[in-house]
Amino acid sequence: MGDIFNTINYEKAGPKLLMLSPTDYCNLSCKTCWRQKKNATSNQPSFNFLKKIIKEAKEMNVETIDLTGGGEPFIRKDILRLMELIKKFKMKGTITTNSTLIKKDDIDGIIEMGWDEINFSLDGSTAEINDYIRGKKVFEKVLTTIKAFQENSNNPKPVSRLSFTITRTNLKDMPNYIKLAKKLNVRNINFSTLFEWSSNKEFWLKGSDKKEIDPTLKKSLSLAKRLNVKTNLESIATFGLWEHEPPKFCFAPWYMLFINASKEAMVCCTLASLYQNRLGKVKNLEDIWYGKKMEAIRKRMKSRIFFKECKKCLPEFTQLFNQMYGEKRNGT
Repeated sequence: MGDIFNTINYEKAGPKLLMLSPTDYCNLSCKTCWRQKKNATSNQPSFNFLKKIIKEAKEMNVETIDLTGGGEPFIRKDILRLMELIKKFKMKGTITTNSTLIKKDDIDGIIEMGWDEINFSLDGSTAEINDYIRGKKVFEKVLTTIKAFQENSNNPKPVSRLSFTITRTNLKDMPNYIKLAKKLNVRNINFSTLFEWSSNKEFWLKGSDKKEIDPTLKKSLSLAKRLNVKTNLESIATFGLWEHEPPKFCFAPWYMLFINASKEAMVCCTLASLYQNRLGKVKNLEDIWYGKKMEAIRKRMKSRIFFKECKKCLPEFTQLFNQMYGEKRNGT
């Protein structure tokens, strides 16, 4: 596998994607999430820490900063300042939100700064389906916020994307969800697999449900293509919702970095979600990116010694890395 690295020296390049978790706290208590509603002012990174990391990311030529994680970013009073800083440094910015805390002034500010992409978490095409998972009146608030963005902007940015976690209770709703996206003029949907915790067993897709998955995925993928709604269903249909073969080569240690709300760095979003392979507390970005722990993981990945959790790699990243592998093998 070493020949992949002859054409480009990955060790001297910074990450293309930096995932930052601005908080672990949320105003909702979704039944699929292991986190509980907590005080929003404690145990989250300071503005100055995040500002420093964003500045260092720019210096390392990071292309995209994704404000993500397990909490609700708009629970922070300074979230727009952080977003403005990312755009000031001319990096692409994406953010995932339940949208229930976004105010009109926030919408105006997000549009004005030229923010790139907003992922709205919504787990059903109706209030009955979504709100059973995410809480009363959440469905109504999400749709109101999406419409407010569209009414207040004649610009292509921010791009709106819906984020849907596939569970036992909403699997059959996927085709209707795609129709809702089309109705809302939202042309992008990210379907996520459920991380199974002991607290969310009610939502696991197990047993007889598996017989419904392939036909539902096939129907949903066909419908999305017909309605011109972009999704990641092709990668999910290819690799499935559960464990699968790891990528032909894992580029994660050269491609991305995740920093959680406790200021711990991890290799990728899958291992981060499973709390594996911590790289240590972040003092500065370069020390982590070029540190001994990251180099050890890169060495391991060059030898294709995967972690057992790599079988749960997100299907879209598995597909991306397989594509990158093919390109490097062909010298493109």
